[in-house]
Amino acid sequence: MAALGIGLLLEVVALGVLLPSLARHQPPPALQQSVIKISVQAAPKPPAPKPPPPKPVVPPKPVPVPPPPKPVPAPALPKPPPVPPPPRPAEHTVPRHIEPPRPATPPPPKPVAQPVPPTPPVPALPPAPSLGQVDAFRVAMRNAVQVVANEVYPAAAQMAHESGTPEVSFIYRNGVVTDIALAQSSGYPLLDDAALRAARIAHYPPPPSGFAGRTYTVTVAVIFQMAAPSMDAD
Repeated sequence: MAALGIGLLLEVVALGVLLPSLARHQPPPALQQSVIKISVQAAPKPPAPKPPPPKPVVPPKPVPVPPPPKPVPAPALPKPPPVPPPPRPAEHTVPRHIEPPRPATPPPPKPVAQPVPPTPPVPALPPAPSLGQVDAFRVAMRNAVQVVANEVYPAAAQMAHESGTPEVSFIYRNGVVTDIALAQSSGYPLLDDAALRAARIAHYPPPPSGFAGRTYTVTVAVIFQMAAPSMDAD
């Protein structure tokens, strides 16, 4: 295309040079031929080639990291040879004086067993008292406790008009009273303490026939009651 354009351009230049000389030798205007104008146009440039589409960028595959090499165990050190024990010093034996065996002592004679005296028989208990005798003795012990209770009636309880009937229990054996305890409360601590004190210091009657050597559990009711006012009082 470029060569064609150059050739056309040279022809135009040649025509431009020859035309003036020909014009001087041209015939009259009536005999002159029409001039043909030739325009030279450059050939159209071919379209620029389109750039190829960009190739997708593929990330490089990660190179696998090789696992670390396994540690090689160190070779076991050889055990040192055992050290022989030091030689023992020579033992110096000292001659011992061996005593001659003593004559065996004869064992002492065994004591002659003395006859064991017979155990005296336990005296038989008297016949047990009847139920009537037991009930009568219980009443006598209750009366003994009640006499003392009237004397130890707390003054503070009387001023507060406290009255009640606490019950105390105890064990009676051979005229001795033990294990005194409150069997039922009156609802007033002062009266309960007074009843226990009366049972401890009461003078109980001696045991009648048939009570010796026997144990009885006795429960008595101790009455704390305000005395009624006298009609003769002012």
